[in-house]
Amino acid sequence: MAQDQPTSPRGRGTTQRTTPAPDLTPLGRLLPAPWQRAIQDHARNLDLPAVLADLLLEHPRTVDGFDPVLTKRVFLLLDRTVCRYFRLRVLDIGNVPLGRALLVGCHSGVFAWDATCLIVALYRHIGRFSCNVGDRFFLKLGPFTRLLEATGMVVGDRARVEALLERDELVLCFPGGPDDMRRPIWRRYTLAANRGLRPGRGGYVKAALRSRSPIVPVAVVGAEEIHVMLGDVPLLARLLGTPFFPVVASPIPLPARVYLRFGEPIHLDAPPEAAEDQAVVDRLNADVQMRLQMLITDTVRRRHGIYWSSWDERG
Repeated sequence: MAQDQPTSPRGRGTTQRTTPAPDLTPLGRLLPAPWQRAIQDHARNLDLPAVLADLLLEHPRTVDGFDPVLTKRVFLLLDRTVCRYFRLRVLDIGNVPLGRALLVGCHSGVFAWDATCLIVALYRHIGRFSCNVGDRFFLKLGPFTRLLEATGMVVGDRARVEALLERDELVLCFPGGPDDMRRPIWRRYTLAANRGLRPGRGGYVKAALRSRSPIVPVAVVGAEEIHVMLGDVPLLARLLGTPFFPVVASPIPLPARVYLRFGEPIHLDAPPEAAEDQAVVDRLNADVQMRLQMLITDTVRRRHGIYWSSWDERG
């Protein structure tokens, strides 16, 4: 079922990232009791009053430096700019389970518009922050790296991802990494065995097995047409120290409508110790890729148009 309007996070059980509940500041505790409750309740939303409510609340940071107040402010800005520009449509978000889950997608487009829209949509619709597995390249960006880490990015080994899942977090990863973003426009919306999707790899599958976490495939359709990738210049990428150097038809982002569609959770049919059996991991990796590709293909099929598009509700 499509969801274009934000749904209230209240009543969904697990809300936000697993951070301590915010307390009122001394000033907030001077307010009448009904006002105090209203402030604490409304703070979970994504709008200007919710951001203002944070001024009267104390949000302690988690041990990994995640800052929920800063994240909400950044998300509000992105929601009012990036998500509106791409006229984001969110589909079947009810497939995201309560508690832990590993959200798996295929990077598309030249910049991470897909991840940006995804993490904002999760908070706007179900009131949950996600932990977002980033490429090591993002550790080289100085102050921007600190901003990314404060708003949910994690860069680390599989053990760190497993620890986050054990804490019942939502973890977002693109196993193909930036290799997926180098895909030229004529190969758009087609999965390739890049990085973690290759046979013999599948680290995300191992993390899901060890933590007993469901995998939720996520299709992102529309991002491929934002810049229109024509090719890559590896020599320039090496000189600049970037994952790739894109050649695009439009350096200015075109207003392609972006669709986010969440597939049904995949519960892996193997015990945690199967993470040590590469043959089992490869089988599960191939199955996840097949389901993700089917979801992407069906989403493309039901999208009519690109820049002035509509969605086929009939399937």
